Amino acid sequence: MGRKFLKFCKSKGTVTVVIFMVWVMFFDEISIPKWMNQKAKNKNILEETESLKKKTLELEQRLKYKDNRDTVEKYARENYYMKRSNEVIYIFD
Repeated sequence: MGRKFLKFCKSKGTVTVVIFMVWVMFFDEISIPKWMNQKAKNKNILEETESLKKKTLELEQRLKYKDNRDTVEKYARENYYMKRSNEVIYIFD
């Protein structure tokens, strides 16, 4: 068994194929480490894109009600605790 393996390893074709495989996997332009790095970057970019889509939808909702004065006043009162000069606000949590 050992002699057959050594004979197999000594052939020029096998050595050439092994060297080629190592070269392609680690040193080529599209190597495994570079591919893994690009995959991680792609994942981060997709997550960031989803986050930005959510923020965009939120801002669109806020802009939708911007023109209506009553809606703007309601939003300011609820989120920023604004009040008119002649009223008292009680906040319950």
